[in-house]
Amino acid sequence: MGETEVLRRKLMENVADLREVRLQEVLDFIDFLRTRERGDEDSILEVAGCLSGSPLSAAEIEEGLYGENPS
Repeated sequence: MGETEVLRRKLMENVADLREVRLQEVLDFIDFLRTRERGDEDSILEVAGCLSGSPLSAAEIEEGLYGENPS
């Protein structure tokens, strides 16, 4: 039996007695690994460019929300 088959058998043995919640976590992790294998970019990285730039000060945020010199 090849190394891959041994790993698959061990995986199945270890997964067999997990509760449903843990099985869902394993499935989610497998989906994550497949996404990485395909080279899909994480959705958070798709918006990262929107977040770049200079940070706003508290005064600039207040001005944007409430208008110039809210006090």
